[in-house]
Amino acid sequence: MSDATTAVRSVLTEKFEVVPASITPEATLESLDLDSLSLAELALALQEQLGVKVEEHEAAKGTTVAELIAAIEAKLAMAGAQ
Repeated sequence: MSDATTAVRSVLTEKFEVVPASITPEATLESLDLDSLSLAELALALQEQLGVKVEEHEAAKGTTVAELIAAIEAKLAMAGAQ
């Protein structure tokens, strides 16, 4: 499991009390009961944990877990290449 996957799963389960079984790649953040404020908190928590900025459009209601993880992994790869 990648750092991004671990961080996303950890924040969703610990901070937002999302049931681990519901965190599937195709699940949208909205389907995990995250409202606009929760999405902002999610982005900030991931930024603090991983050290990369998660943009508002990358953590939107319609964003899937897989899309969020892919966006973070791309940023981590770019940061590691510098």
